[in-house]
Amino acid sequence: MNSDNSPARVDGSADAATERSHSDVVREVTEVSRALARATGLDEGSLQMDNSPRRTRCPAGGNDPDLYTVRHVWSIGGVSEQDLEAALDRVHDHAREEGWSVLMYGPNSSPAEALELRAERPGRGLFLDALFLDARNESNSRTESGVAVTVFTICYRDAVERS
Repeated sequence: MNSDNSPARVDGSADAATERSHSDVVREVTEVSRALARATGLDEGSLQMDNSPRRTRCPAGGNDPDLYTVRHVWSIGGVSEQDLEAALDRVHDHAREEGWSVLMYGPNSSPAEALELRAERPGRGLFLDALFLDARNESNSRTESGVAVTVFTICYRDAVERS
């Protein structure tokens, strides 16, 4: 993962990007998001997963119009801050148990020092970013606390478009 949370390419070369079917990538990101949502231990009413994973041009792809990433953005809310923190702890534990490499779990460098989980599954080209947005923190302008979750992929080429 790059420092700006954008998917990295396999090595600096656009030619090295993996070729994958868009439908396979979306299916995998959806399955990972659902597993992480279950790991929160919260009821479905607390999970806002209304949107589907979306394919966008890869921000690390430079001028290459054939490089894509898929990202699924969803959130957790409507429960106490303690429940949100416990849910994020469970997601952290689940990620480790499932073989994710945890890059960071703790307060980030923002003025709010928000609790953040960053993890990657290099073998599968997946990344996870979960950010606890605590309304109790004076550095945060939110009126309700929540956790913003993003599951996204490494840059890839759509195998169907290239055939």
